[in-house]
Amino acid sequence: MAAIALSSKFSLLALLVLALVALSSPLAVEAKSASCRHHHKGHHGHRPQHHAKQQPGNSATAPPTKPIDGGNSSGNHAPTQGGDDSGSQSGKASSTGGESKQGSTSHEEASSSSENHSQSDSTSSSSSTSSSSHSSQTSSSGKSVIPGCKAGVAGGQSLKWTNRAVCWMTDWTPKPKNNQYLDGLKSVSMLWGLGRTGHDDDSKRFEEFKQLAPGSMDYVIGMNEADFSGSGSSGLIEPTDAAKAWDQYIVPHGEAGSVLISPSCAKQKDENWLAPFLKQIKRQPDAINVHIFQDSIEGVRGVLDHFAQYNKPLWITEFACINYQVSPTVYCSQDQTDKLVSEAIKLFESDDRVAAYAISDAYNGPNSALTPNHSGSSLSATGKMFLAAVESVSSKTKRSLDKVVVRQTAADNSAN
Repeated sequence: MAAIALSSKFSLLALLVLALVALSSPLAVEAKSASCRHHHKGHHGHRPQHHAKQQPGNSATAPPTKPIDGGNSSGNHAPTQGGDDSGSQSGKASSTGGESKQGSTSHEEASSSSENHSQSDSTSSSSSTSSSSHSSQTSSSGKSVIPGCKAGVAGGQSLKWTNRAVCWMTDWTPKPKNNQYLDGLKSVSMLWGLGRTGHDDDSKRFEEFKQLAPGSMDYVIGMNEADFSGSGSSGLIEPTDAAKAWDQYIVPHGEAGSVLISPSCAKQKDENWLAPFLKQIKRQPDAINVHIFQDSIEGVRGVLDHFAQYNKPLWITEFACINYQVSPTVYCSQDQTDKLVSEAIKLFESDDRVAAYAISDAYNGPNSALTPNHSGSSLSATGKMFLAAVESVSSKTKRSLDKVVVRQTAADNSAN
């Protein structure tokens, strides 16, 4: 029995030796190596996604921290739509955000992007002299977005005296036809509204605009305060309706060579109307229209910083010393008005984001008119301050048309 047991042990030992030899063969080693390679590939197959650059998402409460891309020079790409706030004037900042970048991005690219964003965030957005690297001082057709010089007026009663210091004017109509004092100025056209409000000659202005020959006006402005229904505003035009009107009535002017300026917003930095509008239009504006009604220079800077997110030159088509954003409305004294007008003009002239600005000669409080009671008989104290402030800072740039890029209009080309 002992011999049989010993023989069995030797047999088992022999089988174990044979098994070890088989496992050490080249075929077995290759099979194991292939298995390891397959596992390694599968484990890291999704790695690029972990490094894909992410843009900040939409937020209903947080203000934008990065500029919105307003599109390339052809004007065919709209900025990312911002969050949909209630639109109240409660002081909420409108929110904007980007979409996640699609596709794979290497670890090195992601690291570089992160460093660039960090450097960008470290620079204060409230700097009055900063400019966006994405904005351009020429239109998509090559014409200067600056109308000779930055300074202008909204309303024509003061032009007898201010004509010598400003380069442009608008009077909220399709074709300003004030008086002889328009000579030498750029008259800026406006599609004020869509003929729906029943006030402020809305319907008449709408029909007149439709009669304008495309390209006949060098500068064309979109709807006036389309985010508000109060008197003096074009009346809560939905972004979708405004986009359709823009494409139908304003884009042909851009295609014919006019510089296009976006609709304005009454709610200033609280607006959430412009981003969805820009996302829906076929051709982007060359500049963003800004209204500023504040009683401090800090408030003025805040409005500029908000609209700078759209990465376009800013056209301030109305500004005055008054604060409609609080209740009750804050009306400025003459001293406050003089101080703000002087400081604002210095800011606008030095801020590269601003392509044009116009003081409002509409009624914005007892000290807002540029002529007494809008009579046009003489300059008011505010009118005198405006004229002196503009002449003190912009005399060297007055009508410096030889320094800007001027594009030939369709009429010029046909003459040649």
